Amino acid sequence: MNKITIIICKFASIILKLMGRGSNFPGALALKINKNIINYFKMPKLVIAVTGSAGKGSTSSIIANVLEKDNKKVIYNKYGSNMLPGILSLLISNCSLNGKIKTDAVVMEVDERYTKVIFDALKPKYVVITNICRDQPPRHGNVDLVFEKINSAITNDMTLILNGDDPYLRKFDKCKNVIYYGINKNKYSYKINKFNNINISYCPICNNKLKYNYYHIESLGDYYCDKCSFKRPKIDYLASIINLDKKYIIINNNKIKISFNVLYCAYNILAAYSLLSTIKIDEKKLSNYISNLENNNKLNEFINYKSKKIYVLNNKNENSTTFNQSVLFASNNKEKKIIIIGWKEISRRYKHNDMSWLYDIEFELLNNKYTEKIICLGRDKYDIATRMKYAGFKKNQIIILDSMEKLKNILNNKNVKNIYAIVNFDYVEPIKRLFRED
Repeated sequence: MNKITIIICKFASIILKLMGRGSNFPGALALKINKNIINYFKMPKLVIAVTGSAGKGSTSSIIANVLEKDNKKVIYNKYGSNMLPGILSLLISNCSLNGKIKTDAVVMEVDERYTKVIFDALKPKYVVITNICRDQPPRHGNVDLVFEKINSAITNDMTLILNGDDPYLRKFDKCKNVIYYGINKNKYSYKINKFNNINISYCPICNNKLKYNYYHIESLGDYYCDKCSFKRPKIDYLASIINLDKKYIIINNNKIKISFNVLYCAYNILAAYSLLSTIKIDEKKLSNYISNLENNNKLNEFINYKSKKIYVLNNKNENSTTFNQSVLFASNNKEKKIIIIGWKEISRRYKHNDMSWLYDIEFELLNNKYTEKIICLGRDKYDIATRMKYAGFKKNQIIILDSMEKLKNILNNKNVKNIYAIVNFDYVEPIKRLFRED
């Protein structure tokens, strides 16, 4: 019966590809025929899973592309289909009729809620957890529920790759094999907390308020508890130097180019580097591979447009952490600027229109003498404008636009040279197209 299921679903996959569509349908169909089909597959020796609230798509893409450059045959869910039907579709397209995956490695971006069922069946040897932060509240609830979901899927034979700068991820310390990566103090670090809404403020051991030698962003940094032994762990893979302006980081004395000068790009590369070095790819080769990837962060872009500098920053709706990194990035520029904020839809997965996450974003950091205007776009433009009023912006600083077409005309008439589009992924490409000169 399993072979027949594979044949049917492979045929469905071929038809969809001929129609120019990538789809979860083959996996969804397989589950209807046999709900336990995921247990049928015979995986290669190297199975890597990447999960977390943000950054897992970019990180898994870097890992997979480097493995390919290292002459390994790899499959990964490059289109972000990270739930069970999507991962099943990937496996079905790349297996024999007896379920054997015909590659050297499988790299899976895995949605946090599906880690248990996927890890139990496919048994990844290495698991990268990028972060756990408030994300999609109607679906995930809170960070502790997300932690419990992932933690229930972790087994002692796995090697975890964790961000040591994040005190919340230290809750996985009970695992036997843990590799930590982190970023050294640098010119972008700061001493006083800039964010009111962070994921962890208290020591997970004794509940005392955590202290910091320095912060990178939100709760990430060099943390410690002055009442017990809890502190930032020994970092195995340290970005000793980070220069976002010149787009490079140095890890273990190896210089690596980054494609875009925001902090989460550096963390994604550092996570991928740590995993790839752990599986014994030579670090000199590894640095070269990553530096020469065509674009290890495809959704962000810097555009020169009629003497203006336009930064198009991809963010994840219902995830304040991604927006906060873009806000901090824009606020660090001490020149006159215009900020664009908007999206087409909050989520494609459900119809809830929760806006509470907007109030977890520290838009107040942008309320200074350098921000000329805030332009609000998209279906929730009035909610965005209301949030900007609470952030202290004056009425004459807030522009509400009904259409994307009007945006270009407004910016063409402004003397401001720096434009920051802090948008959800669904507005990234439209804005990039708008300002690319012919």
